[in-house]
Amino acid sequence: MAGGRSRAPWRIGLAAAILLALTPFSHRAAVAAGPDLYTVSDIDVDVTAESAVAARDQAILLAQRRAYEKLLLQLADADAAASLPQLDNNQIADLVEDFDVVSERSSTVRYIGKFNFHFRADAVRQLLEESGVRYAVLTSPPMLVLPVLTVDGQSVLWSDANAWFAAWQNHPTGGSLVPVKLPLGDLADMSAIDAPQALAGDVAKLLPLALHYGAQTALVVEAKLAADAASGTRQITLAVQRYDAGGLVDSFTDEVAGAVDADQLYSQAIDRVMQRIQTAWKQQNLVSSTVAQTVAVAVPIADYRGWLDVRRRLAQINTIQRVDVRSLRIDLARLDIVYVGDLAQLEQALGTRSLTLTDDGGEMVLLPAGASTATP
Repeated sequence: MAGGRSRAPWRIGLAAAILLALTPFSHRAAVAAGPDLYTVSDIDVDVTAESAVAARDQAILLAQRRAYEKLLLQLADADAAASLPQLDNNQIADLVEDFDVVSERSSTVRYIGKFNFHFRADAVRQLLEESGVRYAVLTSPPMLVLPVLTVDGQSVLWSDANAWFAAWQNHPTGGSLVPVKLPLGDLADMSAIDAPQALAGDVAKLLPLALHYGAQTALVVEAKLAADAASGTRQITLAVQRYDAGGLVDSFTDEVAGAVDADQLYSQAIDRVMQRIQTAWKQQNLVSSTVAQTVAVAVPIADYRGWLDVRRRLAQINTIQRVDVRSLRIDLARLDIVYVGDLAQLEQALGTRSLTLTDDGGEMVLLPAGASTATP
């Protein structure tokens, strides 16, 4: 009896806390895509005009057009983006929320600047949907990139001689559907894995390092550099493998060649890799509109902290517009998840936040990855 009385206040307090926590969650503003999807970074312009003021004004117009074009390629298939109607400067400006000047230099007639642009998500989506263009609404979880350089049969990763690694460090990779991270290359990293182990796809070493940097997958990018002295050309042969906890997920090879210096060739190779992985992710996540669908799910509740964690993860998923609570007990919540895309895309999006959606005897159950599917 005493035990029952001592537990009751805790259970009542927990229920009250859950109900209070649910209020903003049930009515949070609908969002179909996160702000990063509509941000375009590192737009460079160099304009000469009759005056510094005129050069700057023209540079801003040029930068916003380049940012708009880059945004379309970031969100949509290239052919579909090319089918969109041509917009004038004022129409593009109407799509811009704001912009940042990263750097600028000017003379009496010349302006050189770098800009970041933030576009109005609703306006861009409306443009794409009215034009019948499918577009991406979800960014990939971060990938950890391990650039391995192979020259004359010798492969290096953690070395000052790895110019391929240095090229990744100096190359802007922001504003992408697939964010990438680079390891620091400190003593801990050096002891965690070496070049041969990375090339061999040693998942037992790759994944802990990726998780250490907040990534869920590791991208091993080998560059084999060769030069032809007679023609003055260089060539990089790329071999790219992506690994998650289950092993090899994807791989591809490519080549980049030209009569340019090694730094330029490395930059072109990085762009090629980023384009390939972004295109692959984008093709898996294209939707034709943000017309919402609803799936009913059961969420077992082990404790208040666990429930808050599930709420936090759901709130981070761009394709979820709203979560409505249909019923609530101390040990179980039943929710309606309102989302865009199809169910497979929702499951993929949930996976990026370590949540799984499982059919348990005809009922969809939402759980943290690895938890039991049994509902109370």
